[in-house]
Amino acid sequence: MSQEVMDGIRRSTLVIVGLTLVDKILALGKEMLFAYRFGISRELDVFNVAYAFPAILAMLLGQAVISALVPLYMTWRGRGPEELRRNLANLGLLALLFFLALTVVCAVWSAPIMAVIGYGFPEGEKALGDSLIRLLVWLIFLEGGAAVMAGVLQAEKSFLALYGAQLCINLAIIGTLAAFGDMGVHALAVGFLAGTAAKAVVMAVALRGSRFPLGPPRPPVRPALREFVLLAWPLVVGGLVVNSNILVDQVMSTELPSGSVSALRYAYRINDLPLQLFVMAAARAIFPYVSEQAEGHDVLGMRRVFWRGVLFSCMVSAGMTAFVLLFSTEIVALLLRRGAFGDQAVASTALTLSWYATGMLFAAYAVLNGVFFTALRKNVTLLVVGVVTMLLNAIFNLWFIRTIGGPEAVAMSTTVTMALTCLIFLAIIQRALGVFNEPPRAWPFLQVAGATLAAVGLALAAKLGLAWLGLAGLWAFPAAALVFGGGFLGSLVLSRDTEIRWCLGMVLPWGRARP
Repeated sequence: MSQEVMDGIRRSTLVIVGLTLVDKILALGKEMLFAYRFGISRELDVFNVAYAFPAILAMLLGQAVISALVPLYMTWRGRGPEELRRNLANLGLLALLFFLALTVVCAVWSAPIMAVIGYGFPEGEKALGDSLIRLLVWLIFLEGGAAVMAGVLQAEKSFLALYGAQLCINLAIIGTLAAFGDMGVHALAVGFLAGTAAKAVVMAVALRGSRFPLGPPRPPVRPALREFVLLAWPLVVGGLVVNSNILVDQVMSTELPSGSVSALRYAYRINDLPLQLFVMAAARAIFPYVSEQAEGHDVLGMRRVFWRGVLFSCMVSAGMTAFVLLFSTEIVALLLRRGAFGDQAVASTALTLSWYATGMLFAAYAVLNGVFFTALRKNVTLLVVGVVTMLLNAIFNLWFIRTIGGPEAVAMSTTVTMALTCLIFLAIIQRALGVFNEPPRAWPFLQVAGATLAAVGLALAAKLGLAWLGLAGLWAFPAAALVFGGGFLGSLVLSRDTEIRWCLGMVLPWGRARP
């Protein structure tokens, strides 16, 4: 494994983590504003369900375009700059036309769509959802139409422009809600649309000129389009299946008491923060590098990057899972308890968050595994596993909702489903790459486990000590959290293991020891 590749992954991840951190701080501010204005009201439930359909569709189609384009970009670049420019121009124009047509169709069918996804809502709330969907479906055009630009930026490792553009969305939502909050949830819809449009403009400016030529189709169109479709269609269908789990969760939650959909969404967003900030950042940084390795048939290099990614995922997941399980109530109260968000909402959201956090390691591994399967162009495999995941999720949702009830039942279902899915992924990637033919050293993983146990012990001792002094709840939370973080990171920073230090270097300005 070349030092150049590992240094490139580390530097790229640092850039992505930094920008994602800013974006997630803005996202937390947005969620706090949501909680203040709407609490876990039925109006917000309707918005969340109405937003889920176009958002998931735009995300999965856009991500399928990016995931299919990055490996193809490596192939087209190897054939010469003229073919690369021609294929990108043709694909960009066709993507715009496709997503425009899809948006118009969804806008026309907004009422039937809301009737299906909001089947548990009364008629008045379905009417509100219909009006929201007619606005929000334009996210499909804006997000999907810009997906080719995002794919080019990722393939070229232009992460500063790609993730800097992402900041526009949360900035626009916060600004719109602050200025036009009297519009209610319709202000949220306008904010999402304005931010997504601004994101597309920033990416277009970053790619101006010969890097992404625009214009009428330039023949031949069919060969490149065929290559793209063969890679993209399993990703679209598989992504639809996997990402529809979020929509299925929210739809099935409409049968639960009022506020359950919103509590589920708040908990999901909080739990998703470390995954987006660290694991997704690392996966996106790794993707173009392992795509180049796959193009060059460097199986040994891919195995080593895989195990390094697994170690990094374990490091993030172990620390964050333990932290959330210790402080779930304090986290939710600190972030959301204000305005319409009361103690009952805190308790429901905190319990749901705990169950989501229990499955963080499985979710992190699934993200990493998907990157390698896409780089290897085993997209049909991802499709099949996605179908199995959707079926398992629906079965466990139905079972846990009936036997346990509450939004925590849906989070519990997600954790169990992801655990079973990861077992399937491990068996398949062994056949694809033979990763267990060159297993990792156990010592770095043991150090992560030891650091987690040490941090938990120190945090529990701090909580007991502060309680003995008469300090509890939110007053004790910052001190105990600092003790946890200091114990966890301190244990790892003191390690001299090169793999541990490299993983730390993914998110901190050190860890440059050679692998």
